[in-house]
Amino acid sequence: MLRVLLHAASRVFLTLAFGFTPARPLEDAQCIVAANHNTHLDTLALCRLFPLRRVNSVKVVAARDYFDHGIGGFFGRMAFNLILLDRRSARTSLEPVEEALRQGFSVILFPEGTRGEPGVMRPFKRGIGKLALDFPELPVYPVCLHGIEKTLPKGGRLPVPFTIRTEVLPPVFGKDFLHAGQQGRKLLTARLEEHIRAAGAGSACRS
Repeated sequence: MLRVLLHAASRVFLTLAFGFTPARPLEDAQCIVAANHNTHLDTLALCRLFPLRRVNSVKVVAARDYFDHGIGGFFGRMAFNLILLDRRSARTSLEPVEEALRQGFSVILFPEGTRGEPGVMRPFKRGIGKLALDFPELPVYPVCLHGIEKTLPKGGRLPVPFTIRTEVLPPVFGKDFLHAGQQGRKLLTARLEEHIRAAGAGSACRS
């Protein structure tokens, strides 16, 4: 119940502060959301893609070094049902994410692996490709966040009012890349990145 209340409050905040109108809600029983990453507000905006009744069935992949301590970490764990990964490790295991998917959770993640500079999207890491191929029937939605890079860029402390919106692109399925064998992970990752860059030409999704 507390998580639902926190999400309801954040939705009011996004609407009043940024005139935010979310894209159509994702009604799939389960899915993966892959988006560009510029600010800590990204997660709030992406959670708006799910109806309030489903927030307890959604997990967000986040950096352990940022969210495993302090007030921000406590709030993040409480509000967003976080899956914490060690981004400093060269062999970061995706097992916690895979376990969440096996349990039926939807997952939000940022394939860049970290927040980029305002308006600059980093190359995607191939972990998203592995997840999609390991769960080939799940829809993977590429999502482009527009305008959000201006609200709270990396290093910023207070949000600045700018209009933001989410654009949900057609889903990609791992099953369509299984025929590519070992190259499937690379090809699927590239497809997602291309879709988001194309949708965001001139915004936070651009290169």
